[in-house]
Amino acid sequence: MILATNRPLRRGLFIAEFVVLLGLNAEQVVRRLILDDSPSAGEFLYFSVGAAIGVLAVLRRRRPDLLAQLTTAGIVLSLLCSLAGFLTKPGGRLAGDTETLALILLIGASCHHLRPRLAGGVAVAGGLTVVVAPVLRYGFDSVNLTVSVLWALLWGVGVAVGLILRDGDARREAAQIAARNRERLALARELHDLVAHHITGVVVRTQAAQVVLADGSERELLGEIERAGAEALSAVRRLVVMLRSPDQRLPPTAGNLLETIEAAVDGDTSITLRLAPELADLAVTPETVSTVHRVLLESLTNVRKHAPDARRVVVTVRPVVETDAHYLRVEVCNDGTRQGRGRTRHTGDGYGLIGMSERIDALDGRLTVGEHGDHGWRVLAELPLPGGAVAARPPEKGAAR
Repeated sequence: MILATNRPLRRGLFIAEFVVLLGLNAEQVVRRLILDDSPSAGEFLYFSVGAAIGVLAVLRRRRPDLLAQLTTAGIVLSLLCSLAGFLTKPGGRLAGDTETLALILLIGASCHHLRPRLAGGVAVAGGLTVVVAPVLRYGFDSVNLTVSVLWALLWGVGVAVGLILRDGDARREAAQIAARNRERLALARELHDLVAHHITGVVVRTQAAQVVLADGSERELLGEIERAGAEALSAVRRLVVMLRSPDQRLPPTAGNLLETIEAAVDGDTSITLRLAPELADLAVTPETVSTVHRVLLESLTNVRKHAPDARRVVVTVRPVVETDAHYLRVEVCNDGTRQGRGRTRHTGDGYGLIGMSERIDALDGRLTVGEHGDHGWRVLAELPLPGGAVAARPPEKGAAR
């Protein structure tokens, strides 16, 4: 819809630019080349260069992928013309409106579309080219200096317009991304709160029916319904995770827990990794693997951002089997003295503590974040394993659910 709305405007601007450049060139031909009885070599040289740069300015709309090359060619051509005028003194009356307008169009478009450093270089080079052209071609006097100042002001207007358009594009893109994220999060909440809730109710009722009909012929069918519901619930939770973090891919299989942990640490030698031997044969769901990966990424990113003086970072992952609990314990501790209370709310992907808490809540897990020891900070996630649960106990200091 946006493209359809902008297309007529772009076509209108293209036609306007073409008409103005064509009109200026036609005026130059009539007034300087036809009505003048004996036009000098400088008249032909400056007119030809201005017409050529005007063609480059028109082509930039047809070939936006060549904008940098077209602008560079225009600047180089104008500079060579100015140097030729300075060295050979071919004569001619003060002119250059067509060439200046074309250069300003190219420079403004470069400030709008090119990468920042390249756009800055093009803007500076183009500005120098525009300012020195009258002085080099026609001599150093008050009239030519006045024209140089006027063209410098026009160059500044072109750069300002290009930067304003660039800022508008950035704001529009940010607004579109924010709108898409809001829609994704709203859909994720609906899936989690409505769809997952109802599927969980179906699974629980099916399990209760199996207990009531322990000896009935329907038990096998109820078991199949329970398994199908559990699979559907897992699929919904995976979708919720993907919607909340579209840039984060889920690990491909549940058997990659160790690989996922090592990938999150990413070979950082400053991190002490403590992995229980039981993890190699531990059966976990894809949702658990994804959540472990995200918790580690969030926690380690937060350490680097808010505790750069941490001398010791320890990551511990181990299964816990207790009488009333069977869960996976993921702990990240650091001794950074600059880590302040509440800092973990701002992490790399923009969701921070809230995002981690929602992920763990979706798995019926438990998240504890807070000070640890004298100066340290700890992130502790407890995720239920198949057939187990997290023990119900009072939250620790700094706990988040």
